[in-house]
Amino acid sequence: MSVLPNDTIRIISECVGISNLSDEIASQLASDVEYRIREITQEAIKFMKHSKRENLNTDDINNALRLKNIEMLYGYSSGASANESLKFCKANTANQAIYYFNDKEINFQDIISQPLPKCPREPTLSAHWLALEGVQPLIPQNPSPYEVEEYYKNLYKRQKQERAEAAAAVNNNNTNGTAVNGTSTTTSTSSAVNTNIKGQLVKPQESIQSLPGIPSIAATTTTVVKPTVKHVLPKEIQMFYEKITYSIKHDTKELFDAAINSLKNDSSLHQLLPYFISFISIQVTQNLNNLDLLIRLMSMTQAILESKHLNPELYLHQLMPSILTCLVGKKLCSSPTDNHWYLRDFAARLVSFVCRKFGKTYNSLQGRITKTLIQTLHDTTKPLTTHYGAIVGLSGLGRNVIQLLLIPYIPKYYKLLSPELNLESNPLKSLEAHKVLNALTKAVGIYFTWISEGENILTILDLKTNDKANPKESNKKFSKPITEFNSENILSTLESQYQELFDIFGEKLLPFIKSNKIEPITI
Repeated sequence: MSVLPNDTIRIISECVGISNLSDEIASQLASDVEYRIREITQEAIKFMKHSKRENLNTDDINNALRLKNIEMLYGYSSGASANESLKFCKANTANQAIYYFNDKEINFQDIISQPLPKCPREPTLSAHWLALEGVQPLIPQNPSPYEVEEYYKNLYKRQKQERAEAAAAVNNNNTNGTAVNGTSTTTSTSSAVNTNIKGQLVKPQESIQSLPGIPSIAATTTTVVKPTVKHVLPKEIQMFYEKITYSIKHDTKELFDAAINSLKNDSSLHQLLPYFISFISIQVTQNLNNLDLLIRLMSMTQAILESKHLNPELYLHQLMPSILTCLVGKKLCSSPTDNHWYLRDFAARLVSFVCRKFGKTYNSLQGRITKTLIQTLHDTTKPLTTHYGAIVGLSGLGRNVIQLLLIPYIPKYYKLLSPELNLESNPLKSLEAHKVLNALTKAVGIYFTWISEGENILTILDLKTNDKANPKESNKKFSKPITEFNSENILSTLESQYQELFDIFGEKLLPFIKSNKIEPITI
């Protein structure tokens, strides 16, 4: 017999247009409806348990209906919060009681006046090293050794406390004379606690692996879980690290020179290398306005890179961002009149040294650095100080970079730079523009020096004759893209390049031309 009365089934049938329903059919329909309701309720309870909740809500019912391919019930929700349950109100009429849900009235004006929610952040991905040669690098993405040690200490304390509580509960049961799983146990005089597993008494000290179906587990009463990776430094090494970092942070010339010499020549500093790299990265990030400290940090970086006993190539992914920051950083000093140009030149020499020393080991290293500097130079929103760092950085990456990437962009960049050269309203910006122009001049001069290989470049070219013969052909040659570095390609474009570059830089190129006794050439 169903819990649903037959009258309920008749009322529902009359609502859909079926009248004169017999008692037998109504009884069978009531049983079927009860079965369907129980089935949906059981599925809803499963959703509730998987959601780690104790109260059944309408979302669970809707999920159960969706699972059975039944259209969900509209007009019902779980309330304003996940923990709020539906509350029905009762209204008594002359014939029967009606239950309804008291909906909250909402004013549209209040909804319109509320501020819009913040836009969610876009998902981003970042990669970092978990371990290098079995050693976990000290970077912000990885937990520090102290955090790992504290985690395992707290875990051990919590496990020990849980075991003590379980043992106390079993002792209380044994003292009261209660039985565990149908087998009576008594309190032993020893500290061991008898536990019943499938009718067998087992002591914690005994090997549990003797039971069928249970793997081998050692007794955990005195087990101390230690982290897998733990880098412990001797106290003497820690004191040495503090001395080195102190000499870098404080402007004491004698201590600083001794620290740099030790970093460059000592052969027992391989344990401190990741700590030094992390120190440089953190200090550069936190002291972008301290020019003197940045210069000392770059000197420390140079000593590490030049050391014959250290292997910094494993930490280039942490070291290169610091060097590039000192190269193309927007502001590297507290006052714009400070000589931050020296720091940028220093960083450019370090970038060139890294590419020469580790370029064969990491084939994509120079390409990635070149791409970063080219993108920085082509970004017109960057300040002139950043463009200066990109130019001096590209100048030190070899003649191919200057020929294929820098020189073709100079005419276009000069048109953007020329209005800033004689800016009387802003002398500081004019000074920066002249610094950038001098960096371009030096880069072109270095390129011409490499091309001429010690000979006067004007003795190689007969610009005067070529210009009179066919000046338009020279411009066409310069407009052709240069795809490779060889003598034929260079000679075919060198005449037009020199003419246009000389129109831009003028006599500033003369110091880079070897002085031979030749007749002056008018261009």
